[in-house]
Amino acid sequence: MEVSVVELLSAAERTEVVIVGAGPTGLTAAVRLAELGVPHVVLDSALAPTRTSNAALVHAATIELLAALGLGEELVRAGRQVHRIGMADRGRPLVRVGLTGLPSRYPFALGVPQSTTEQLLLHRLAELGGSVRRGHRVTSVHGEGTRHVVTGTVEPGGAAAGFAVSARYVIGADGAHSTVRSASGVEFPGETYPAQFVLADVALSAAGPDDEATINLSPRGVTVIGRLPGPNHRVIATVDPAAALPEAPDRRFLDELLAQRGIAARATAEPVWSSRFRVHHRVADRFRVDGVFLAGDAAHVHSPAAGQGMNTGIADAYDIATRLGAVLTGHAGEPVLDGYERQRRAAALEVLAFTDRLTKLAMLENPLARLGRRVAAGTVLRFPWPLQRRITLLGQRPGPQSAATGPPRDRRTVLAVVSGT
Repeated sequence: MEVSVVELLSAAERTEVVIVGAGPTGLTAAVRLAELGVPHVVLDSALAPTRTSNAALVHAATIELLAALGLGEELVRAGRQVHRIGMADRGRPLVRVGLTGLPSRYPFALGVPQSTTEQLLLHRLAELGGSVRRGHRVTSVHGEGTRHVVTGTVEPGGAAAGFAVSARYVIGADGAHSTVRSASGVEFPGETYPAQFVLADVALSAAGPDDEATINLSPRGVTVIGRLPGPNHRVIATVDPAAALPEAPDRRFLDELLAQRGIAARATAEPVWSSRFRVHHRVADRFRVDGVFLAGDAAHVHSPAAGQGMNTGIADAYDIATRLGAVLTGHAGEPVLDGYERQRRAAALEVLAFTDRLTKLAMLENPLARLGRRVAAGTVLRFPWPLQRRITLLGQRPGPQSAATGPPRDRRTVLAVVSGT
């Protein structure tokens, strides 16, 4: 028999925070709340964690945040360290920017599949007594006085059933098509880039140093190659908007693409995973509506240029979870929550503006404009530090998410982090 919404609301489970979405953003928020002793529930529509590499670059500032959650060393062991970012024009080196001078305990980036990052977060959450409720599809969020009731459907044993969870706060980490954002009436303005993108995880020969990610420029488009753990490399390439692309580019397609762009690397096996996609750039009008907060792709999506998507989402999650922890453990008042939208939306806009410029540079078609791009790349050789900081520390604005002051792992010291923000 179908259960009415009124019955669900009256029988709703109660907790302090509901997190919708169990990707890296939602899991980071869950681990942080668990550390601070805040009761919470994590809901995700997927029946299993991510199994593909997806977001595969973790920057130094993000490693710092994850280290504060107790899994930095495990992440480093699981990943492939990237010590330099190189730029080449049709296979000819233009510039190399080192990362070893970063102001961090981890002066490098990591090539590590998103699936690995999620597994480490899930393991840490389990150590802290937390878990994810799989197969729970959220359909609505209702405001009920000072609380919010999250409702949806779950299919245990093949029989659809309803659920309802009441919480003081909700974190929407449910991706670009966020139900939480829609239910909160938040607009998500932006555009779609005309170019197409190809992505592949594939073993390559002659791909250059293992600890370097390379940005290859050519009249055909821009190709980024970086090493992943094991034998595979991550390849991302811009492709003409009108080009006919296979849904899953194969070895032959990739070899032709690399050869046309003057890149010596060649595939030594079929890709373990590949896809084609278009890139959107959008930022939500608001990151907070009363007790509902948006984080990660639910709040902002942008070009994969500079590999900032997952990193910015993890910073969002650490920030809002720390603020909520301060309020719910009595170390700060409600006004501390106001700083989340102010700081994290500013960070998202900064990321979007930077990656937008990089993406438009990547898609230049005019020969004179491409010449200017090569000249600009040459100036980086003389002044690498600004680009180094922009790429690796972008989106990490001061506040509760900052690792520079050593984020507290003890609920008694949360107030020290959020004071003044």
